[in-house]
Amino acid sequence: MLEVSDLSFGFRFRPIFAGVSFSLDSGQMLHIQGPNGCGKTTLMSILAGLKQANSGSITFKQAHNALPEDLRKHAEYLPAEANALYGKMDAMQNLKFWLNLRGHKAKEEVLTRALERWDLGHKLIRSQFPVEKFSTGMKRRLALARVELSNTRLWLLDEPLYGLDAKGIETFQQAVKTHLESGGSILIVSHEVSALAMFHPQALLMPGKKG
Repeated sequence: MLEVSDLSFGFRFRPIFAGVSFSLDSGQMLHIQGPNGCGKTTLMSILAGLKQANSGSITFKQAHNALPEDLRKHAEYLPAEANALYGKMDAMQNLKFWLNLRGHKAKEEVLTRALERWDLGHKLIRSQFPVEKFSTGMKRRLALARVELSNTRLWLLDEPLYGLDAKGIETFQQAVKTHLESGGSILIVSHEVSALAMFHPQALLMPGKKG
């Protein structure tokens, strides 16, 4: 599904990483590991199309080896400690907004079920209650509901468990299990290693800096 070869990134006098290569197939999870500052989040931003690598190649293949015009059409990105939510909108409005951006239309009951699954289904929470008033965990759950509804094959998740309680982590694990079993793939950065153990993820250790 995803092939990354000899990727490097850095500023003029500050290399961040070099020589990053890996492959990710359908149904697999790859856990990006390394110390703070080694470029894990930068790598995710490059794969999401927000930054451009200095060198190397990124190839995303759909069925029958066809290359998509834009990887972002086939991947959903959840940044670390940022949820890409609009604070003045309520939960339902946020989900509708992001689905519309992807050209998807979802029925009200589908969105309601998604919010219920992430413990955001109460009518006083899902509608007419601005997301800016949500707790950290509530915002993260709403962002994960957005990822789950994106209908994309590749999830790019940077510290997705940030702010989640035990119930939220369990819901996350269920969503991941369903996604992988349906042929999706996940690239993840997470310090919560124990929550990922049940998926037996491959590990990608970020290489040291060069230069």
